[in-house]
Order: sequence, then structure tokens, then C-alpha cells
Amino acid sequence: MTDAKRLQRNHPEIEELARGWGKLLAREAFPDGVGLDVDLFAMEEIAVTAAKSLVRGAVETMTDDQTQALGTEHPCPGCGKLCQLDHRSRPIQVRGGPAELKEPVAHCSTCRRDFFPSASHLEDRRARS
Repeated sequence: MTDAKRLQRNHPEIEELARGWGKLLAREAFPDGVGLDVDLFAMEEIAVTAAKSLVRGAVETMTDDQTQALGTEHPCPGCGKLCQLDHRSRPIQVRGGPAELKEPVAHCSTCRRDFFPSASHLEDRRARS
């Protein structure tokens, strides 16, 4: 089963987990209880800010995990020579706001070219092995 299919199957479990984090957030934001002077809009603003941070943190972690799965070397798309992978951080925009993407980058000394291996091609490589 692919990770994407596993995620769809576990979707209700993920929602329930996030709902629990929401309850924890409410208790942390208002440890003495929500005062009567706090309106629904203010409560929602706290939740939206937390949700955006959750999105950024999750995307950064998952893309970093994909980058780590590429390993330390990657074949050059031109000549096939194994080249050392480095990582370069760059800002990206996700639904939760700005996030940092650790992007894999390699340089082939034979072809004298830079390339950016994609984690999405990792499954293609594994399938051919």
C-alpha cells in the first residue's frame, strides 16, 4: 500500500488527533478558562494561527523526510554518474504561510551541470531496481 493510500485510510484518525491538539491549544491559551470578554472571532483567530503553524511544521517535516530518503548520492540525469547531494534551504509558500524547504541539489563534475533530484522520482528508481 502506498503512503498516499495509507494517508487516505487514516484520515479520520489524523482529524481526531488534530482535534485533540486543538483542545490542548485551548487549554494552553487560556489556562484559567476563557473569559467572557473573549469573543468567538478572537477564539477563531487563535485556532487559525495554530492551524497555519501546524501546516508549516508538517510540510517542512514531511519534505525534509523525503529529502533524507534520497540518500547522500544521486545519479546525474545526463550521464548517470553518482553525485554528492547537498541541501539548500529556500522559502516556499504553503497554505499555512511561509515555510522553509530543504531542497536537494547536486553538481555533476562530468557534465558540469547542477541538478535538483526529486523525491517523487525515488519510487521510480526503486521500481526499476
